[in-house]
Amino acid sequence: MIEAKNLCIGYEERIVVHNFSFHIGEGEMVSIIGPNGSGKSTILKAVSRLLKQKSGAIYLEKEDMSAMNIKKIAKKMSALSQHNRSPEDIKVKELIYYGRLPHKKWHERRNEEDEEIIQWAMDQTSLNGYEDKLVMALSGGERQRVWIAMALAQQPRILLLDEPTTYLDICHQLEVMELVKKLNRELNLTVIMVLHDLGQAAKYSHRVVVLKKGNLIAEGNPYDVLTEELIKEVYQVEVCIRKDILKGEVIIHPMGVCKNCEEGCKNDKV
Repeated sequence: MIEAKNLCIGYEERIVVHNFSFHIGEGEMVSIIGPNGSGKSTILKAVSRLLKQKSGAIYLEKEDMSAMNIKKIAKKMSALSQHNRSPEDIKVKELIYYGRLPHKKWHERRNEEDEEIIQWAMDQTSLNGYEDKLVMALSGGERQRVWIAMALAQQPRILLLDEPTTYLDICHQLEVMELVKKLNRELNLTVIMVLHDLGQAAKYSHRVVVLKKGNLIAEGNPYDVLTEELIKEVYQVEVCIRKDILKGEVIIHPMGVCKNCEEGCKNDKV
């Protein structure tokens, strides 16, 4: 579905991501993880075409995205940032309708097909009964479901999520992650996420991509990739990891900042 080859990405003269390559298969749920400043969100911005790479190429279903029309991309891929904002007076159903715009001509009005797809998106995200509520009046978890519903209304095959659980309490974090898992499983929706929570990345990802200082450190199944040694190297934190071989689960217990790494951690701050 998505392939990146030899990406160098940055802002003005500063390169943030160096010679990065990866691929995402159809129906995969992949998390990009790493410390602050490692380039996670920068990669997602490049994939969603919000930021142009300095060099390298990104392919969407084997087609070079730099040569693709933005509207064509939006019909196949939807992206949600960390900070989603809406007009204060907009209602839930109206915001979800915005997801239909890539499929509309500039003069084309809302029609019965749009209404059916909006209702389907609300069904998928358990928003029935919220149609006429103001988005700004909802809780953080409810608002996040509305934004995901808007993304679904685009009818994408790929969903990009940049820290989807930021600012949410633990209950709403789990609600959002379970929703994304359901969409991935039932709709075969390809999902690429940036996550800070290693436990969530381990629990909900088919694969993890690990970054440090803009470089790819490791990628693969969380069960194989997430080790005490790797987390110490990348995050400079001591952890205890318990793995359930039957369920394939990885449980990560933080123990504290690595004493030998404290000075390195200070030097690594961006």
